[in-house]
Amino acid sequence: MKIGILGSGVVGQVLGSGFIRHSYQVMVGTRSPGKLAEWKAKAGENGRVGSFAEAAAFGKILVLAVKGAAAEETLKAAGGENLSGKAIIDATNPLADSPPENGVLRFFTSLDSSLMERLQSAFPDAHFV
Repeated sequence: MKIGILGSGVVGQVLGSGFIRHSYQVMVGTRSPGKLAEWKAKAGENGRVGSFAEAAAFGKILVLAVKGAAAEETLKAAGGENLSGKAIIDATNPLADSPPENGVLRFFTSLDSSLMERLQSAFPDAHFV
């Protein structure tokens, strides 16, 4: 099975390595391929690096592993045609850039609409989970 991971931060790299350990083929999509040189070397033949669009086209299942505020932009870069009909495992959080207040993290979403609902609305042919 081919997994496309949209996001090359710690979460994307750890999930990619985990999928590879279970014999999946993985392509991590990123804007900065050079930052994944070490990950690619450790990943071996089942680990690849590409653009967001390449990773989205590659994967039969996708994982969205970016900062919540960048999620919609990342999916646009991946291309709606590459997302259509695919399950997208959403590992994002809608954390605001503002610091916690009294120890409580702030979200940029409201109680009326989650980030996943926004993404599903923007990309109706994908299947967010």
